[in-house]
Parts: sequence; C-alpha cells; structure tokens
Amino acid sequence: MIMTKRIRISVLSISILLVLLLSGMAQAEDWPMFLRNASHDPAVVKAPQPPYRLKWSFATKGPVHSSPVVSGGRLFVGSYDNSLYALDAATGSLIWSFATEGEILSTPAVAKDVVYFGSKDGNVYALEAATGKLIWKHETIRGVVTSAVATDTLVLISSTDSYIYALSVTDGKRQWRSQMYDTKNTGVYSSPALFEDAVFYAGKNGVLYGASLKSGGRRWQFATKSAIYASPVIKDEVIYIASYDRHLYAINVKTGLRLWRRRIGNELGYASVAVVNDDVYQAFKSGLVKVFNKSTGSETASFTFPSGIKSTPVVSADGLMIFGGEDGVVYAASSKTGAVLWQYKTDGPIHSSPAVVDNTIYIGSEDGAIYAFAQ
Repeated sequence: MIMTKRIRISVLSISILLVLLLSGMAQAEDWPMFLRNASHDPAVVKAPQPPYRLKWSFATKGPVHSSPVVSGGRLFVGSYDNSLYALDAATGSLIWSFATEGEILSTPAVAKDVVYFGSKDGNVYALEAATGKLIWKHETIRGVVTSAVATDTLVLISSTDSYIYALSVTDGKRQWRSQMYDTKNTGVYSSPALFEDAVFYAGKNGVLYGASLKSGGRRWQFATKSAIYASPVIKDEVIYIASYDRHLYAINVKTGLRLWRRRIGNELGYASVAVVNDDVYQAFKSGLVKVFNKSTGSETASFTFPSGIKSTPVVSADGLMIFGGEDGVVYAASSKTGAVLWQYKTDGPIHSSPAVVDNTIYIGSEDGAIYAFAQ
C-alpha cells in the first residue's frame, strides 16, 4: 500500500512537472515568420499588459519596413540599408549582419536554424541563423519585397516579377514556380500562406490562388475586383483577405468558394487581418480599425485612432491590441473598446507589424530602429 501511494505521488509529481514545462514552452513560443507562422495568424492567447518600458533599441542605417521575427533567442529583421540583422532578443546586442545589394523590406522566415528572406536586388537568401553565413541564394527576375514561408523541405516567396517560387531549403534550387499574371502588371506585395498541403497567394491582379505545395498545380482561384496587397490569413480552414475593391472576403480554404463578403466602406484593404475568438480585426490607412464577426462578416465594432495604420495589429484573446501608426507611435489599446492604454513615440512612421515573444513586444520604425518593450 505504501509503495502504491509512493508510485501515485511520483506519477502526480511528474504530471505536474510536465504541465509546468509545457506551460513554460507555450510562454516561450517563438515568432519565426511574418505574422507569427506559415498560416499568418498573429493572434496570441495572452499579451503583456501595459504600461511598458523601453527594454532596448537598436539603430540600423536605414528605415525598417520589415517586421521582426524571433527564433531561438535571436531577433532577425531587414533594413533599407540593404542589410539583414541578427540581434540578441534579450539585450538588443548585434550578433551579426549580412549585406545584400538591395533594400530589404521582406520579413525573414526561420526554420531549422536557417533564415530565409528576399531583397530588392532580386535574390532570395538562405543564411545560417547562428552565424549569418551564406548557404545559398536564388535569383529571381525582379526585386523581392514579400515575406517567405518555410517548411521542412521548401521555402516559398513571391517576387515583383509576378511569380511565386518554391525553392529547396537544402540548395535553393527551384522546385517549381507559377506566374500570377503578365509582367506588364508588375508587383506582388502579398506574401504566401500555407495550410496542410497547399499554398495560397495573391497579387495585383486581384486574384487569390490555392495551389499544391508539392507541385504548384492550381486547385482553385478566386477573383476580386481590384488589386490585393494584403497577405492571406488562415484560421479554422477559412482564408480572410481584404482587397482594394473595398471588400473583406472569407474563403473556404479547401474549395475556394466564398463564405461571405463584407463592404468595408470607402477603406482600401492594405493590411492583413487578425482573427481572435469570433472576431476579425482589420486596420486601415485612415486610422480606423473595424471588427467583423468571423462567421457572418457582420460589422460588430469600429474604433478610430489618431493615425493611419499600414500594418497588422497583434490582438490577444485577453483583450489587447498592439500596433504601430503612421504618426510613429506604438499603441496598446483595448480590443473591446478601442481605448488607448499606452503609447510610445518613435521618430518615423511605423509600417512594421509587431511580434510578441516572452512577454516582450518587438517592432521596427522608419526611423531606422528596432524597439523592444516589456513590463
């Protein structure tokens, strides 16, 4: 009997330890790609509550349009000074930098200790995350300003040459590419997203495509009536994406069929959405943030902020919304009421979307700096 009790106590102790370890892992989850993961889902369960203090800042030599990503204790971000930077996420100290021949607007993607990103010099790069050593580069026809997504075998990225590229993570060799439209209509600013065995991407022709991840063969396409700049966001087998035709769309990820369409007034859909619980948050260049029911598309709330918003907010399930404005201010606001709870002024407009890792908020500014905020 005593032995049985001891065994039960030991099992209970191990169970508690595992729960604590798993809880710690959840808190320390990385943010390795644009909008957190390959499905572009920037929602978090819990965010640090304001007010915040400036933990550190790091100055690059050019505006920072790229959004920071965090993996393995390192922060990676690109700059208009043509360089990609790796910083210590805890201290902001420089680990390494890598120079290209063009501005870097692309947000990096990190997978298996390799960093993938594009440059306006027309190349896609793969670097060792620890050292910045070049592993390979792949040349496209025009500059690359979109963000990559990566799997165990492929890295996918769109170029302004109107193609999406699927490259081998091992050597950068092209596995397939697919043209969205005639190059006369140049420009792709929407980044691809992944779900199961498929990739989803869009361009200035206003068409959203669903294709095989393995072969690039198209499974379906959905046409809007104007250009698409926003990146698709996938949540619960639904793709949410805004178009310059002034509508927000919900599309079935498997069939490409429209579930709903909602007019967003006179606003142009530039940024990607954030989906939290039953709500879809869409920010606009006018300073509006509108909230829609994710099942029906009906508008449930609308908030007005002092400045235009050209990036995607991070929205937490516990009621916080964090974003940067055209006025150079980093905002933390209630996602329920829109009330501003905290703000910090930088010296340039903010087009970078924030990342939230280990209770720290990371964001870039056109003033050339990366900022880290904590409680």
